[in-house]
Amino acid sequence: MNKVVILELSDLRKSFKIAGKQETKIFEKVNLKLKSSELVGIIAPSGTGKTSLLNISGLLDQATSGSVSVIGQNSKGMTAEKRNTIRRNHIGFVFQSSNLLNEFSAVENVALSRIIKGYSFNESLEYSRQLLAKVGLESRLHNRPLELSGGEQQRIAICRAIANDPQLLLADEPTGNLDQENSALVFDLLLRMVKKKNLSALVATHNLELIKKMDRVLKLTKTGLVDL
Repeated sequence: MNKVVILELSDLRKSFKIAGKQETKIFEKVNLKLKSSELVGIIAPSGTGKTSLLNISGLLDQATSGSVSVIGQNSKGMTAEKRNTIRRNHIGFVFQSSNLLNEFSAVENVALSRIIKGYSFNESLEYSRQLLAKVGLESRLHNRPLELSGGEQQRIAICRAIANDPQLLLADEPTGNLDQENSALVFDLLLRMVKKKNLSALVATHNLELIKKMDRVLKLTKTGLVDL
């Protein structure tokens, strides 16, 4: 069966310039085709711009030059409103820090991304309860983030990322703040959820043991992505 290209990066270049100083290049010549149901890992030395690359891929930032296409829609020249719509409807994010909202419970944090997409409040809560039960947190639905461990918070963050039924999942060091045991548990959960939902995922990590579980592994350098 032919797989559809979910994310395509073409000749991306990212740099910045501070007034009166020489331009600083982060990376250039970045090309990637991420297909449906594909799990691709990225490793990168510090300072090579993996977070910038993920932010550009998720339409949170814009490249200096080059193009980004998500589900066949080229973002070049796209309005901010259209970019927001694509993010809301088609992209899920998992960050190194869970970034949960402390004033909301676990189930409410997950439900928010589904509500924002347009689902009803009650349906969103029920769907979120089911997701959290699948990751072993059925007894923590009404706890707030500060009452939970780091591993529990990151499991909630994964559920939040997939609650809006995205086609593309972007994860930036999703286990970076966890100990070895919780890293393995959370990462295995992430992989299981990606496969179960048939998501396309781009995951940046420094953990070489975890990276072995990817379909493909790429190294980000200042001059592009290199297959490993």
